Amino acid sequence: MVLFAAPAAAVDYSLTGFGTVQYTVGDNEANYLRFADNEGTLKVNSVLGAQLDVQLTQTLGATVQYVVAPKQDNDRGTEIDTRWAFVKWRPNDNLTFKLGRQRINLYLDAENLDVGQTYVQANLNPEVYFNAGVLNLDGFSATYNFEDQAGRYWGLQAITGNRDIIQRPPNFSGDFPTNRFEFNGLVLSVDGVDYRLQLAYHEADVYREITRFNGAPVINGSFTAQAAFTNLGAEYRWEDYTLRAEYALVDLYFSNQGIIGGSFRQAGQSKYPEQAGNLVLIRALNERLAVYGSWGRFVSDFDDQYSLAIGGRYLITPSQSVKAELMHVVEKNTRPQLSDNAIPNTTFNLLSVNYNWVWQ
Repeated sequence: MVLFAAPAAAVDYSLTGFGTVQYTVGDNEANYLRFADNEGTLKVNSVLGAQLDVQLTQTLGATVQYVVAPKQDNDRGTEIDTRWAFVKWRPNDNLTFKLGRQRINLYLDAENLDVGQTYVQANLNPEVYFNAGVLNLDGFSATYNFEDQAGRYWGLQAITGNRDIIQRPPNFSGDFPTNRFEFNGLVLSVDGVDYRLQLAYHEADVYREITRFNGAPVINGSFTAQAAFTNLGAEYRWEDYTLRAEYALVDLYFSNQGIIGGSFRQAGQSKYPEQAGNLVLIRALNERLAVYGSWGRFVSDFDDQYSLAIGGRYLITPSQSVKAELMHVVEKNTRPQLSDNAIPNTTFNLLSVNYNWVWQ
């Protein structure tokens, strides 16, 4: 959505907007997808955003994107959040440098997660897309793109930066704990005529202050971790079908320490691997109507779930659409960042209907 203008003496700019209004209702009293229960909610995926792109010179530009969406630090109310805020220098057609707040390209659709009009599914797969919990960072990235002789477009990105990320505990009434992430990563991508592939590897150092443990106050308490995120995404397109597959692996090493009851306590470093996968098959029935089926799986030492979903999208115009989806989820063990459920082997059935639009 970033504008690259032809050489001109005056500053060029582009203002665009997007939005999704989604109603989701389930069959369980416990919340899933943070907000969805048997009473229904408009909070799942609902977002209103605007983006301003400014081309200062032929090679220098800036982008800022704001959204109105449910709060990230607690489950009450909405907030105005800065999703993008960066300056960009593009010295030639192949190189791009960005400085500021920008998206981390963990997934195939990482840069357009909030723009529901740009993909078919009503709910992006929760097993994969809620895995890392990291949307963007404040830092620096360098991207090199080129087209080979076969017409394939290649991209290589290096990125570094930091961000405070909210960790959502289940059934928590206050502001959620904050983790400090220091990120470094590489992303390799290729886009052919009828396919695209993306391999991303990121490492992070994580820090969180701990003030209480099992109800007892903690002095100089801290949680530290080193995480490695490996994500592989692939998409292949036929005339009427599209098959998407994504795999995510997180290796997390963490330790805790602090003074509890006058005694210093330290937990040894533990390894905590997580794996997630997703398959989506999309069938285009005509130029406006598409249907899809989705399967997802998430497993770790503590959390375990799978989901099945069927749905469809109807394009009202190229800039407007409506979607509907039925999702069946089984939490074999609980996932606190998604659910308030505390009972293993719990089933959730969710109906989602939304309206999406973009404007410029």
